Amino acid sequence: MSRIRAAVLFVLTLSLAGCATRASGYYYYENRSFRNYDISQFASGEAPEKTVDPAALTKLPETPDAAGAQISVEAENYHAASVTSRMINIYSAPSLTSRIATTAAKGELIDLAYYSDDFFQVKKAGIFLGYCETAGVMSGFWDNYYGCLPPEEGMARNANGELVPAKSHLVDVRLYTKQVVVKMKLATNGTTIGKPFYTRNLCMLEEDTIPKLLAAIDLFAADGYTIVIYDAYRPTSVQQQWFDVVRVHKWVADPSIGLGGIHDRGVAIDMTLMDRNGVEMDMPTAMHTLTEASSRYSPAITQAQRANINYMTNIMTRCGFTYINSEWWHFQDSAIEHYLPTDHPIDEIPLVYREAVQ
Repeated sequence: MSRIRAAVLFVLTLSLAGCATRASGYYYYENRSFRNYDISQFASGEAPEKTVDPAALTKLPETPDAAGAQISVEAENYHAASVTSRMINIYSAPSLTSRIATTAAKGELIDLAYYSDDFFQVKKAGIFLGYCETAGVMSGFWDNYYGCLPPEEGMARNANGELVPAKSHLVDVRLYTKQVVVKMKLATNGTTIGKPFYTRNLCMLEEDTIPKLLAAIDLFAADGYTIVIYDAYRPTSVQQQWFDVVRVHKWVADPSIGLGGIHDRGVAIDMTLMDRNGVEMDMPTAMHTLTEASSRYSPAITQAQRANINYMTNIMTRCGFTYINSEWWHFQDSAIEHYLPTDHPIDEIPLVYREAVQ
């Protein structure tokens, strides 16, 4: 087994015995959040899945010489793709300031492997060519890479402040449906702190919450609407960081109070709706406007905005979600107490090559 393969392929152990528990302060419970979990054979049938650990791929073997000599990289890390732009540059190193080794034209078939969130490794006919940007230039590659975390068990606080057995199995929403638009606002500069909390546009939710979300997607689609998700799983450390800035529990929950932030249990989403023309519904405020104007009972809400809120709320509650009054965008699974708050950094969640659930 090559060093590259050893760095990116692991044996999944669902038993959590022997793993080191990571505590994250007074707001964090004995819930066993693991950064160094083992990932690989997330079974889809009997075949082991191809797994990529982005943190492990920060360095590759020696780059090819000027003649483009082949280097030894496991073929199974690569996946077929096609160029969708008119032309792309392929660089000699993973940097836009490095030498352009060659180019690839629109429609050209190449093989790609993950290098970082900004660059792919590129091969053609078994020859390593260099690196290309990931941003919107390929088809058939990212579609099958999904965030993947193992199931976990531990203790979480219920509404009475008691520690009760809890579980967590966070999954990538895109694995189950393509009928949502994911715009993770905390991965942009448009946050209330003026900078991203993380960089990936990755939407994770509890596996048990997915059927409820799919039911809502179908009902909205029948009326010509698509769910736009602006926030979902939010690590406990991000929840704490945001609360430390806002300091208003009704807008950003203090993880140490009551059930905590809910988002860090992976059972809440911040959402709106988009029509067939890609226009988002008229709502009282922009997403994550942390003022009284975002309340469901704001006197400034227009009749049309009230109708939109009621429509969205009626379908979400029919499908098993509840809501809060201080934020028109927030919905959470009606079952939350027995799900575990966890602190998996979004930018470190392993990306696994899988076939979408049919």
